Amino acid sequence: MALASGLAHAGDAGGAVDARQVLLVEVFANSAMHITPEPGAARPWKMQLYRLDALQRIEQQLSRALPQGEAEASAWLQANEARIRQQVTPQVVEAANGVALAHHYRINRLPAIVIDRKAVVYGITSVDAAIERYLQTRQAQEGRP
Repeated sequence: MALASGLAHAGDAGGAVDARQVLLVEVFANSAMHITPEPGAARPWKMQLYRLDALQRIEQQLSRALPQGEAEASAWLQANEARIRQQVTPQVVEAANGVALAHHYRINRLPAIVIDRKAVVYGITSVDAAIERYLQTRQAQEGRP
């Protein structure tokens, strides 16, 4: 699957774009980047947000919860292991899937918005703006007004 990069530099093709043409949007960012719209907002496409620094954040959260002493930390882990596994495993799986998918798409900088597994738009944190840029570029390449 080839992804077209450089869409962030595409020009305006003029004319209205229809975001209903888009079915899937995959967003790759880090936790410092504010992505709009938020996941779960009503929109005509499915959106998946991958925070590529999620594994580091999970590790930091677990480290903060640990007592300072080795014996106390070991006892705390034994007492909380089942809860931690239940809580953290889905987060770790999703974070690892995001990293693997970014590698598959050959994402080389953030933020990156992959549209319908066909194209990637770099440098934009607004999904709506990225979709508009993608559709305008596609229309211009196809020669449609």
